[in-house]
Amino acid sequence: MVGDFYMRGVGTAVSMEEARHWLTAAALQGHVPAMLQLGGLLLRLGADADQVQAVDMFRRAAAQGSLDAQYNLGVCVRLGLGLGRDDAEAERLYRAAAEQGHRSAQLALGSLIQQRAATEADWIEAARWYRLAADAGHPAAMASLAHLYEHGRGVSVDRTAALALYRQALTAGHANAGAEVRRIEEQLRSSEYAR
Repeated sequence: MVGDFYMRGVGTAVSMEEARHWLTAAALQGHVPAMLQLGGLLLRLGADADQVQAVDMFRRAAAQGSLDAQYNLGVCVRLGLGLGRDDAEAERLYRAAAEQGHRSAQLALGSLIQQRAATEADWIEAARWYRLAADAGHPAAMASLAHLYEHGRGVSVDRTAALALYRQALTAGHANAGAEVRRIEEQLRSSEYAR
């Protein structure tokens, strides 16, 4: 796709103006990947009008069944980009994509539920979504689930399980997981010496 080449500077100089032109042309012809890329580009440009257009692109792509677009639309609604902030609508959008296996939506849904958690049932649901995303290989979900195991939120306290999940997250490329692995290993060594 020509617009992608201009965005990344493949075989040409980087030009966001040219990228926008070519991506818009493809998006207006119903090309879902172009809608997604154009939406992302418009969000990076940052102007209010661009954010409104980005939301429109994500809506169009979501209407054609794109789970990435549903997730991106949820992010926009959650952050108030291009429209008003609405956590309930963000949760609905995340849930729709998460239920179809979109791992980033599963992570986002778990995080949203965790942030508003008022009951043990909320924590259990957050842990369930983190587990699904972690099982699908999402490093941040692995770390989030590890945190719940460490503190006994929605799952039983299990520092060994937390350590295993942090190690998986580290292997999968999570930036902060290494520090968490070292911290828990030190805690486990200290508790052994204290016996």
